[in-house]
Amino acid sequence: MEGDCSIKFLTWDDKDSHVVFWHSSAHILGYALEKVFGSRLCIGPPLENGFYYDCYLGDYHIQEKDYAEIEKSALDLIKKNIKFERLVITKDEALELFQYNEFKTQLIQNKVPDNSLTSAYRCGDFIDLCLGPHLPSTGKVKAFKVMKHSASYWLGKTSNDSLQRVYGTSFLTNEELKTYLFNLEEAKKRDHRKIGEEQKLFMHNIMSPGSAFFLPNGASM
Repeated sequence: MEGDCSIKFLTWDDKDSHVVFWHSSAHILGYALEKVFGSRLCIGPPLENGFYYDCYLGDYHIQEKDYAEIEKSALDLIKKNIKFERLVITKDEALELFQYNEFKTQLIQNKVPDNSLTSAYRCGDFIDLCLGPHLPSTGKVKAFKVMKHSASYWLGKTSNDSLQRVYGTSFLTNEELKTYLFNLEEAKKRDHRKIGEEQKLFMHNIMSPGSAFFLPNGASM
């Protein structure tokens, strides 16, 4: 601890704990993406039901067949129960530490004032620029799964480098993960887009993606 502070112990019922849990899990995903692909990491925030990490892979595009290897690398780190260690560093130290990654150095240059301090978190041989806080160790995560992937752009601008975005989720137990995945499948069965086409209310056509064309049943309604 650094100076006077307050302590708050979070349980899974506290919304703040989800942010800490999934942000820590994003670091585990980042570790796996570096380990498996040698990727240059960009940003990896928590989401409402999980997290994602953007990374630069050059011309390579992640595919579903890569999910198992990413998960294996992440679960290996989880099993080792490695501590998350906070490092307080100067801006110059941060630039030196992340000199291999032009995306991180750009963030440091733009976000960290000159002659000031910032923080990074170390987890074994993996270090990531981050304000924190994080879980005490990777072993607190018991279930980890890659959910999907997509393309993105650095800082959301189409003129910038094309990135790969990998989404994941994690939980305190495997049972919670199974319940979450089961509920997702149940929600898909009740998706209005699926039900509407099954009931012949509307249709979609590749000639106009995103447009719904009403069929007689739908027009009557």
